[in-house]
Amino acid sequence: MKKTLLISLILLSWIFARCQHTLNGTISGMAGEKITLMQIFADKHGLIDTTYSDEIGNFRFQLTDGLRPGMYRVAASSGPEIDIIYNKEDIRFVFVRDEYGTYVQVIESVENMIYYDFVNLIQKNLFRLDVLSPVVTYYPKNDPFYGEVKNKVQNLREEISKRAQELTRNNPETMASHFITVEHPVFAPIGLNEEEQKEYLKAHYFDHIDFSDTVLLKTSRINSMIINYLTLYQSREDDRETTENNLLMALDTVLEKSVANPEMYASVVDFLLEGFQSIGFDKGMEYISEHNQLDQFCENTEKLIELQGKLELISRLAIGKTAPDFSHADMNGNMIHLDDIKAEKTLLVFWAAWCPHCKELVPELNRIAQEYSEQQIKIIGVSVDTSLPDLQSVIDAYEISWPNIAEGKGWDGEIPGLYGIAATPTMYLLDADKKIIAKPINKRDLKKALGY
Repeated sequence: MKKTLLISLILLSWIFARCQHTLNGTISGMAGEKITLMQIFADKHGLIDTTYSDEIGNFRFQLTDGLRPGMYRVAASSGPEIDIIYNKEDIRFVFVRDEYGTYVQVIESVENMIYYDFVNLIQKNLFRLDVLSPVVTYYPKNDPFYGEVKNKVQNLREEISKRAQELTRNNPETMASHFITVEHPVFAPIGLNEEEQKEYLKAHYFDHIDFSDTVLLKTSRINSMIINYLTLYQSREDDRETTENNLLMALDTVLEKSVANPEMYASVVDFLLEGFQSIGFDKGMEYISEHNQLDQFCENTEKLIELQGKLELISRLAIGKTAPDFSHADMNGNMIHLDDIKAEKTLLVFWAAWCPHCKELVPELNRIAQEYSEQQIKIIGVSVDTSLPDLQSVIDAYEISWPNIAEGKGWDGEIPGLYGIAATPTMYLLDADKKIIAKPINKRDLKKALGY
């Protein structure tokens, strides 16, 4: 009986071991460092495990059978971040430094050998191209040296393209073949000036990308490419209005490309909305709300339903729409009913006592409250604090006279929910009819919106 039990335990241990894989890495000079393993999905990173490197920089992760294939990131607490493909195989790599910077030498893992064959080549060739490309753009074309540099640039570019084609053609079943497409850069033809190069890239930037390929969502590169594409439409010489209008043109291309697949489209739209919200690009959010194509998808996934709700909220809070009404007592017990406020303009300020940017804004709000009557401009603060004593301390310290509503529920308060508040400070400027006329994101925008 004991012998049978022992054999069973050995078999179970063997089966369990067979269901696991290991990730072994070495980062020279990183002794005793905390190493984190994260899973990547578009712009989201999920923590999988942590460990510590030994005295020479070796570390190890045990990868369970339930771990999904995809791109993962190994990050040292004070060192590099290394992207690794996991596809049900053991992985072993060394992080190496040379004259071109750093690269990953893969010792074990077919997927990563293929992937880093290409990534390491790109890193080396792009380093050289960064040095040589300005020469091709600005050097006199009738000089013999120009021809030499032009040929070298062309050869470096062709080496990248040929390697990408070779690796994807010979390894079509690998995840690496998908990820190589998003690493494969598009080059503008040699001989174009800077403006012509930019226009070429605007038209061809996504030439290597198949937006119907949802495997690409297992990396953050799609989102990085979108950010880089949007920068093609920006110029330091342009004012904010011109920049925003140019970005709307870029949005058309991104939305048109990504509509090839509902999962891809939802991910891209969600990424854009979060990014635009973080920088206060309301025009971009409203543009997506008005021009999105979510209704063409028959699927009603949880993600699509959630996204549709976000877009409907953006539409309800667009410039020109009537602000959602609310009634609530302020911190002094006085009832505030938004629709009953009799003022030429009403400024709703969503803020928090713990928010440093909010505190920077408070002196300007106090100045407005002192210089304008409540019939001209009525300021209503809405706190997202959970600690009312902390809020009261800040109100007292900054001598705030304008009324403040505090539900004490943080971001989950009813009024912040009505206005989709996800960051502080957030401001809504309303006219006498409570229509939204501006959504200033800082003191400068507020002054402009108020006309002073």
